[in-house]
Amino acid sequence: MKSLNCKIRSIERYNATTRRVILEIPDGEPISFKAGQYLNIVLVDKRCPFSIASSPDIEGSLELHIRPTPNSADSVEIEKLLDSATSLNIEIPIGDCFVDATIDSPLILMGASTGITQMKSIIEFLLPRGPTQPIWLYWGVLSAQDLYLTELCLSWEEQYSGFTFVPVVSEPHRSPEWQGRTGLLLDAVLQDFDQLNDMQVYVSGSPGMVYATYDRFIEHGIDAKAIFSDVFAYAPRAQKA
Repeated sequence: MKSLNCKIRSIERYNATTRRVILEIPDGEPISFKAGQYLNIVLVDKRCPFSIASSPDIEGSLELHIRPTPNSADSVEIEKLLDSATSLNIEIPIGDCFVDATIDSPLILMGASTGITQMKSIIEFLLPRGPTQPIWLYWGVLSAQDLYLTELCLSWEEQYSGFTFVPVVSEPHRSPEWQGRTGLLLDAVLQDFDQLNDMQVYVSGSPGMVYATYDRFIEHGIDAKAIFSDVFAYAPRAQKA
């Protein structure tokens, strides 16, 4: 893991809540990370993890998507920092939920909210390598307004015939105009697949969401070793006595 001070090259708003932050890697400080890994933004007395949204193939910069987390003092501090800072201190790379080669099995990627960033890095790493297996991206959000990367996801479908994008809105009453899929992200997957025994699955979301997905998918035939998530490392289940 490497510690760096990175200049903030740009900050744009995707919508009212989510910012796209581009960090510039200092000259003479080469970094290496794998698609799906994350970094820490280092504050005075704490470290805040954020998935890297860009592919490892992109040189010289890193992309982050940052939105406020309700009732989080850390999030408040990060938001204030982004309003005024010209650089960020980071630690990189972190995480063992990643892709560093083409995958031989059909692949399901599940991102909840800004968990889409981890999946974006994986997709933009895999697609240029001409995957031969189908890839499904399920993106779960509370309201349709949170689907800030829809155009990009649809462009992936145009670029690669084996790629399918499935947006899912869990609270459709917030988006009365929404005509797409609704409900829980894991339910959407299970509506589309009777069996998951030949799949690999990557999941980004809260511990509760990830473990609910894990349990239900095991019931539908997937091998436990074929489900990947950072949650398994930073929020492991308590061992039964």
